[in-house]
Amino acid sequence: MNPERPKLSPAQVSEFLRQIAHTRDHEVDCGTCIEFIGEFAEKKLTGCELDTALASIEHHLSLCPECTEEYLALKKILEAAR
Repeated sequence: MNPERPKLSPAQVSEFLRQIAHTRDHEVDCGTCIEFIGEFAEKKLTGCELDTALASIEHHLSLCPECTEEYLALKKILEAAR
C-alpha cells in the first residue's frame, strides 16, 4: 500500500522553486537571524551599509516569513521610539 501524498498547490510549488533558486552556499538559519536582527534593524533604519554578515540576514529575511515577521515587529518598535 502506498498512502496518497498530499499534493502541493501551484503557489506552494512556485514558492519552493523560488527558495531553491535563492539558495546560497552559506545560509543563515533562523536562530542566527534572530540573534543579529536587532543590529540589522538598527543599521537599516539609520541607512548604514550592511557588512557581509548582515547582508546574509537580509537574504534570510527574503526567504523566511517567520523571521520577517519578527523583523517587522522590531522595526515598528524602533521607529516608534525615535
